[in-house]
Amino acid sequence: MPLLLNKQIDDVSAYAVWNIQETFLELPYLSPEPFPADLNPVRQAEWIVGRILVKSLCEKFGIEFQGISKHEKGKPFLNGSKAHISISHSFPIAAAMIHLEKPCGIDMERPRDKHEYVKMKYLHESEMEFQNDLQKLCTIWCAKEVIYKIFGRKFLSLKDEIKVSFESDRIIKGEILKKGHESTHMINYEWVKEYLLAFGV
Repeated sequence: MPLLLNKQIDDVSAYAVWNIQETFLELPYLSPEPFPADLNPVRQAEWIVGRILVKSLCEKFGIEFQGISKHEKGKPFLNGSKAHISISHSFPIAAAMIHLEKPCGIDMERPRDKHEYVKMKYLHESEMEFQNDLQKLCTIWCAKEVIYKIFGRKFLSLKDEIKVSFESDRIIKGEILKKGHESTHMINYEWVKEYLLAFGV
């Protein structure tokens, strides 16, 4: 099993990362629950591995894995459990996080030209000093994705309603500015090979 990381964060949370090396013919036999037949091979691999990771995290905390469903806004949740989960895919890497008490978010990305092309759609005016730094752009993108997943609702503008600031080389402070939903989140980030991994609650 090509598990890159399996890390317990504290007594109530953990995350795991998988480097997908199995063939598309092998993965269906590993699926812990029936998978959608209409997905293309890459999406099918991501779907299966995401659930394998969540199942392994459930086992770490003694939670019976009964499958995953989605809220109407698309946020995944565990069937039969109040624990919170988050899943990220950036083929061939997949990651998942579990938190027993609070909504959580995890995201993994490799710095790509995409972040340069769309930066004006997600950079808050306070973050413009990083507009020419591809690694910082990727880090900001990941941190905002984590916050978006924690928030668990659509219609949250990455550009205007989330702003982040670098507290250290491992911590980002993220703030939701949306009226009536203001909150602050401390996001951890680290490099895993050439990928940026960010997670938080």
